[in-house]
Amino acid sequence: MKMKTIFDRIVLLLVGVALILDGLALVDFLLHSLAADFTYHSAIYRAVVVLVLIPLTLLVGFLIMRRVPGNIVGPLLIMWSGTVAYGSLRQEIGPLPFELFALYEVAVGWSALSLMLLHFPDGKIYPPGTARWMYPTFGILLLLGSLINMSHATNYGVVNPFFMPVLSKYENIILALMILLGSLIMVMAPVSLVLRYRKGSLLERQQIKWLALFGAILAAGSLLGFLVYPLITGGEMFSRENTLFSLLFFFSMGLFPPLAIGVAVLRHHLWNIDLLIRRTLVYSILTVVLTLIYFGSVVGLQAFFTKIIGRQSPAATVISTLAIFILFTPLRRHIQTLIDRHFYRQKYNAERVLADFSIILRERIDLDQLTTSILGVVEETMQPDHISLWLREVDHQTRERQSEESSSQIL
Repeated sequence: MKMKTIFDRIVLLLVGVALILDGLALVDFLLHSLAADFTYHSAIYRAVVVLVLIPLTLLVGFLIMRRVPGNIVGPLLIMWSGTVAYGSLRQEIGPLPFELFALYEVAVGWSALSLMLLHFPDGKIYPPGTARWMYPTFGILLLLGSLINMSHATNYGVVNPFFMPVLSKYENIILALMILLGSLIMVMAPVSLVLRYRKGSLLERQQIKWLALFGAILAAGSLLGFLVYPLITGGEMFSRENTLFSLLFFFSMGLFPPLAIGVAVLRHHLWNIDLLIRRTLVYSILTVVLTLIYFGSVVGLQAFFTKIIGRQSPAATVISTLAIFILFTPLRRHIQTLIDRHFYRQKYNAERVLADFSIILRERIDLDQLTTSILGVVEETMQPDHISLWLREVDHQTRERQSEESSSQIL
């Protein structure tokens, strides 16, 4: 039996396990709707996970299975739903159910996410040669994850009924092997996407761009939360004390797989992604620049007013706001021009060529010059391997005779 066939059967088996765990999490939520989860002690987060994240993940997974038969990304997304459901548990749910979820998350859930990226977007692992060792590696990870879970006497204060004391002696060795193999898959996932983007079709490139856009947004949020926020405030954004920010972050992280993968796999008309990325870049840079200008001008003007009149003045805020209002449009155009010139050079050149050609159409009547201009525009914008222009020859004597005959018939 081929390794791919074995892998597919294991995935379908784990899909069934994930659905059972999702159902258990839903029943537990219905019986204890106001209870808090074990991580953030928040009933709101628990409700969001059960009522939004789990259904959305399952919906996208089943849609992929229905609309793109044979694409393993759909079943892998359903496998990931079991890990999402783990975030909705109560510690009081009981040792056996709690540890079943924990075992599933450690051994299956995060591997499923990495495997989704390796098979994205057509369901086939890329590069094809890596499948021979990638699938056995996945099987070994399942085993190591199970052993790691069984080497702990408790998880989050809950007694582990699967605990095996003999495994505690080898926990560090098992963990090191698991980290090594898991890191290999996690590194291979983005490398696979880069290689697929370079060799893939136009549609695949557009799909990968959608995934990259969602990933960049999530990475930016992580950077702000883990680095920028602590440096500015001295506090920790993702903690139980900052429940609102923590919930927003992990809610967005839970939305990432179904939204990014679902949009990319299920949507076929993806050509507007370039426009979306361009606008995201433009307005992100514009926001940062205007923020720096605003705070810099406020600080500078307040220092100026303090030196001149001996106190701070609200005029500094008014002047800074007015400056932002005036600078918004020209600065946005300048940033967009820079981005088009450096990252969308072909599109930028095409727009310039078409603009110049419109001027030629208004100013030139000579046929030879117009022919040369048309060929130049097509070559620069479309970049064909070969180009030629066919002009229909007109017999002026025949046309005049036909015109005279039609005039006589009218008379």
